[in-house]
Amino acid sequence: MIKKIVLSICLCFSNLVFAKDIALSFDDGLNPENNLDALQINNDILKVLKVNNISAIVYPSVSKIGGKQGLDIISEWGRQGHRIGNHGNLHLNLNKDDVTLNDYLVDMEQGHQTFSSLQGFVPRYRFPFLKEGNTVEKRDSVREWLSTNKYQSGAVSIDASDWYYNQLFLKYKKENDQESLDKLKPAYIAHLLDRAEYYDGVAVNTLGRSPKHVLLLHVRAINAAWLEDIINSFNQQGWTFINSDTAYQDSIYQIQPQTLPAGESVLWSIAQIYGVKNLRYPAEDAPYEYPNLKKFGLDIEP
Repeated sequence: MIKKIVLSICLCFSNLVFAKDIALSFDDGLNPENNLDALQINNDILKVLKVNNISAIVYPSVSKIGGKQGLDIISEWGRQGHRIGNHGNLHLNLNKDDVTLNDYLVDMEQGHQTFSSLQGFVPRYRFPFLKEGNTVEKRDSVREWLSTNKYQSGAVSIDASDWYYNQLFLKYKKENDQESLDKLKPAYIAHLLDRAEYYDGVAVNTLGRSPKHVLLLHVRAINAAWLEDIINSFNQQGWTFINSDTAYQDSIYQIQPQTLPAGESVLWSIAQIYGVKNLRYPAEDAPYEYPNLKKFGLDIEP
């Protein structure tokens, strides 16, 4: 009954106009030993951020960036005034039964040891795959590690399947298919804007306000190529870019839902607590994107 009353009150705010603030975050990084474009992709993203005076945060994984050369590349984020967090070592999925708590805690510590000495490092941890544990022991023990080591939230409010669009981007680039690339670009930007509006709507309809958002992207070729257009499109839709320090001051990032399995976008978890029905599956990927791609003239086979 209480949930219904709260939801009814919050729904009254749905027609109000709220300021829409958003911070950019980038996961993983790239290994120059197996990706010859790693340095160029990294530099192109940083160049666009600099031109637009946007401060972002990157969450690298040790295994994703490789050895010293990869670490040097990711270090450039800190040298240019951005934040660097911890995304662990092996990019483990804490919700998998074969990932033990002990192995996961060691993995987190390995990430900390690798990145904590870098300029711009902040003790923020982002769970790989946004999975925070499929048992109470895993969930609460990792949260205890974070608290003991004075780590802060590295959560996201807006999840986005940029990795799937990046696969298509690389495919069309390899095939020199400029026609498909020209269709993919507006489809990708529309996808990101749609995700942002969806999660913002979830926030307004549950919390009664638009929080300071954190958008999940990855250090990938598609974002190096089209980040300028992404930023411009968000600005045109009334979004204001803020830095991650400011975004994480929002109280939503202090919430630790007692849901199981734990994780996903913090707003998705909050919506579950409020009993919101028909939530989008958080890890939307290929099947969910077919209608959007088709709308822009890309008929992708399931």
